[in-house]
Amino acid sequence: MERSDEENLKEECSSTESTQQEHEDAPGAKHQGEVLAVEEERAQVLGRVEQLKIRVKELEQQLQEAAREAEMERALLQGEREAERASLQKEQRAVDQLQEKLVALETGIQKDRDKEADALETETKLFEDLEFQQLERESRVEEERELAGQGLLRSKAELLRSVSKRKERLAVLDSQAGQIRAQAVQESERLAREKNAALQLLQKEKEKLNVLERRYHSLTGGRPFPKTTSTLKEVYRSKMDSDAASPLPRTRSGPLPSSSGSSSSSSQLSVATLGRSPSPKSALLAQNGTSSLPRNLAATLQDIETKRQLALQQKGHQVIEEQRRRLAELKQKAAAEAQCQWDALHGAGPFSAGPSGFPALMHHSILHHLPAGRERGEEGEHAYDTLSLESSDSMETSISTGGNSACSPDNMSSASGLDMGKIEEMEKMLKEAHAEKSRLMESREREMELRRQALEEERRRREQVERRLQSESARRQQLVEKEVKLREKQFSQARPLTRYLPNRKEDFDLKTHIESSGHGVDTCLHVVLSSKVCRGYLIKMGGKIKSWKKRWFVFDRLKRTLSYYVDKHETKLKGVIYFQAIEEVYYDHLRSAAKSPNPALTFCVKTHDRLYYMVAPSAEAMRIWMDVIVTGAEGYTQFMN
Repeated sequence: MERSDEENLKEECSSTESTQQEHEDAPGAKHQGEVLAVEEERAQVLGRVEQLKIRVKELEQQLQEAAREAEMERALLQGEREAERASLQKEQRAVDQLQEKLVALETGIQKDRDKEADALETETKLFEDLEFQQLERESRVEEERELAGQGLLRSKAELLRSVSKRKERLAVLDSQAGQIRAQAVQESERLAREKNAALQLLQKEKEKLNVLERRYHSLTGGRPFPKTTSTLKEVYRSKMDSDAASPLPRTRSGPLPSSSGSSSSSSQLSVATLGRSPSPKSALLAQNGTSSLPRNLAATLQDIETKRQLALQQKGHQVIEEQRRRLAELKQKAAAEAQCQWDALHGAGPFSAGPSGFPALMHHSILHHLPAGRERGEEGEHAYDTLSLESSDSMETSISTGGNSACSPDNMSSASGLDMGKIEEMEKMLKEAHAEKSRLMESREREMELRRQALEEERRRREQVERRLQSESARRQQLVEKEVKLREKQFSQARPLTRYLPNRKEDFDLKTHIESSGHGVDTCLHVVLSSKVCRGYLIKMGGKIKSWKKRWFVFDRLKRTLSYYVDKHETKLKGVIYFQAIEEVYYDHLRSAAKSPNPALTFCVKTHDRLYYMVAPSAEAMRIWMDVIVTGAEGYTQFMN
């Protein structure tokens, strides 16, 4: 098209030159300069017209291309929009399905969780009930054991008193037995002396009787004694009467039995009666009497005397043997009784120092992990509507096309003056469109800058508010902690504390300290105490699950820890409390321990992290443990200022 325009211009120029040559030959030479000026001006106007035509054609072509491109872009965008809408609907349906599945899954999980929570709660309640029943049974068994131990102690004391009484009685019996032996020996010696004296007197009487018999035999010429048995009895009775009139001096007898006393007195009487010889006057009267003693009197008297001596001998030996046997029996009985009591005492055995009735225990350092809740914050995204360049360009083009809709080549060819006005109007409108475009772009940039500044200001203001909020929260937290600390200090000072303060000395003797405090360590069977370590069973409440379990506690001043194990073998550690963490030890006078097996024996050990509730097996053990633990409460020093 440009080439054709150039050719047309060349043709016009050639035609102009030909016309000029033709006019040179004409006679109007004075108008030649005016004609040339007009022609030149005309040529210039034609060149400008051609340029404007070319510009208008180019603008029309650009307008058509822009319209085609806009239509194509619109079609592409419409297609893409439809595709995106379809994808959006599809994804929305998928999202709805997934949301329904998620809701159903969450509902099922929540139901399962609720079921598991209910089952867990039921099992926990059942476990707590069973554990509480077990603790009650154990406390009851422990109480029965204590009662039985007290009964055994009372029985032991009674047996010891009985043993002491029986030992005293045994000593008295031994002394009495010694006295009886001495008296028996004295009595046997006295009886032996009397026996010898009686034998000598009997021998003398026999000799006198023989002399009398010989004299009577010689006087009577061998005739026997004419006296009968009755006359002999009368003579014997008269002898007895005479002996009763002049009794012999009696010897002092010891505490012998009545049988031995009667036998000895009768033997003494018979010996004293039969051993007396008749006086010469009675012998003469007997000789001068009408009757005389028979001949067999000597034999009868001898038989009686021998039998009497044998009886006396046997009786004396029997009495002595009886006394000896009785003494031996008394000794054996006393020894057997003492041996039985000794066996009973040693069979009971010393009571064990540790409470064997407690079940096995364990250890741990209890680390308590709290579930941290996750907070999900959603940041809002602000969408801003902006004016696009394409829209402004399209607006400009629409304005320009609207303004130039009347400028067609046919109209320009018909009226050039009107075309010039329209061209100027079109140029003005194009300038206004460019100015409007630049103004819109500047306004959009200003709006974007204002929005950016507003966002930046909002962000700064929000950060400032957040910083103020954080500082205010920190200040409030400090105030709350300070208030809580002051309140805890007031409560701790108002609470009845134990009597002693922590002691960090290495040469500190724990057992001597506790004994000097008035506690009977040796009589308390539930605590094993030495100079550095205290051991024993305590019932402790758990941290997460508020259940009570027996644990074997070890208070070690060398390691500076209060540890607790599963049992007294100290193999499985369950927890450790360091001395630096122990703040207070006090009696649970508020009864704040939930479901305590024995509230009257419950005491508290307060640390930095938590509060431990413990139940001692006895009141004395509780007092000992409180005074022991408070010697290691090094966290208590912050309240001493």
